[in-house]
Amino acid sequence: MKVVCVVILQLAALFNLRAVYSLSCLPKSDRRQFLSEGCSTFASACIISTAPSPAVASDDRDEHQDVSSLLDAKTIDWNGPSWTAARYRSSTLQQSSSNYAPPASNSPIFFPTWMEGYHKISYKFKGASFPQGRKILTLRTPGAGLGSCLLLPNIGYNPSSFPIHFICNSNAQVYEDLEYNVPRTFEAFWTQAKVLGVQTNYMIDSNASSNDLSTKCLVTGEGCIAPNIRPPATRVALDFNGPTRRGGRVTQSTDVTILDSSVQGNVADTYYTAKTFSQYNVNQDLQLFYREVTSLRRKENDVIDGKIRVAAFLPKYIRGMDASDDDAYDDNEAVAIYDYDILLQSIDEAEAATF
Repeated sequence: MKVVCVVILQLAALFNLRAVYSLSCLPKSDRRQFLSEGCSTFASACIISTAPSPAVASDDRDEHQDVSSLLDAKTIDWNGPSWTAARYRSSTLQQSSSNYAPPASNSPIFFPTWMEGYHKISYKFKGASFPQGRKILTLRTPGAGLGSCLLLPNIGYNPSSFPIHFICNSNAQVYEDLEYNVPRTFEAFWTQAKVLGVQTNYMIDSNASSNDLSTKCLVTGEGCIAPNIRPPATRVALDFNGPTRRGGRVTQSTDVTILDSSVQGNVADTYYTAKTFSQYNVNQDLQLFYREVTSLRRKENDVIDGKIRVAAFLPKYIRGMDASDDDAYDDNEAVAIYDYDILLQSIDEAEAATF
């Protein structure tokens, strides 16, 4: 299924404007004007955000950058496997959930102990940059359409605060509760979507993960594991109900695998993470690749602030589906970078349940 944007504008002209563009089916807000007529699910009407692009460092590319430096780097490089090895197989060839997805990372990220528990998180969009220019972008770029980047499902949108959860296991390891966090992030950024079920993979032992998915955890609670005993995961799949341009509301699926990860802790109260992702939107047969860099800094009164930076990649074989390959560019270098500030406030389980 080809992604389309029903707005009478040339794509090249869109990305040559100074403003930042996103794609959305959301109604008008007091922050910016949404052009919502004729929108489709993952490539919807184009919106203009007036948020400025963040400042970036002027240093040359460095393949050996540490994690923290990626937050200010002029560009970010792909560090996962080859595009062929990193992609999902066509759903028509799917034989099982394990061989459908690329191999998931065997190294889930473990966080400092001060991340344990529930937090109320707020996002603030800071801007977007295009290291190789806007001309090469297409609607298959991660972040160009709703749900095309599961970490930031609606680029440019500032969602209302919502709860997230980090688990501490019997080995005193703290890790993200993907089964809890991903659906809440998705619905906060895309308010017209409703998650129906979520699945994750699981660790076989301390050094290996399975590519198989757990029993589906439904919104009704059926099939769900108690929050504090969920194992760490490096793959998550969502079923959700969302609007489409032609077919009303339709049940759809997306699947995301963490291919690689790394961490850096310079001082006791600061922590950096980097993750590399492969995502497949099943209904659109849309393959996506991106990296996430995050900083976390503990402050007083149970407050944590930080940044999230997502670098989008557009392999030439994907770009060639919608555009000629006349423009020379490096598909191992990010084509778009999105920046958000985040603020976390520690809350208890009872308060988390009120959202």
